[in-house]
Amino acid sequence: MDNFGKLPYFFDEEIKMVAYCPLCDSDLNPLKARVVEGKNDLNLVHIQCHKCKSFMLALILKTASGISSLGLITDLNFNDVYKFKDKAEISADEMINIHKALKNKDFAGQVIKNKD
Repeated sequence: MDNFGKLPYFFDEEIKMVAYCPLCDSDLNPLKARVVEGKNDLNLVHIQCHKCKSFMLALILKTASGISSLGLITDLNFNDVYKFKDKAEISADEMINIHKALKNKDFAGQVIKNKD
């Protein structure tokens, strides 16, 4: 994969859509942006704020009528996003079961004991 994490040639105009950090209002440094995946005119981009070090994901779509973006604050670094991007989603039932297991004191004790 030769273009792994590299920015497309039209990226400068696209990154203007995500121009500042929503957490600290600092201008974003486009050099801290990396493409996770790109298909045609749709790119999933991982951005790290140079000031507060927070991470964001932006879905950027380039069309004949302009550029649109949708941003999301995340705690995932670039490698995490790349690793999990093609994994199956977690169902609502699985989340409920995880929640119940974590509330179960016996389960929590087993996890702590097994950690050693």
